[in-house]
Amino acid sequence: MARINLSIRLGPMVHFEVQGQNCEEIAKALDGFERLNQTVDAMFTDLARRVYPEGGEEAQEKAP
Repeated sequence: MARINLSIRLGPMVHFEVQGQNCEEIAKALDGFERLNQTVDAMFTDLARRVYPEGGEEAQEKAP
């Protein structure tokens, strides 16, 4: 039977692969993906704010 390989990149430092025999297996493996995406986004947002405290959202809003 054919194998399905799905490669997902969430950002420059987060990458994972999902493998399965059919779409049902892939769907089960991706259960909770939205929560994972939100968690990774929160982690990188926090990291960016710590590294660039003066260059956050406010700086982008003020930029010409």
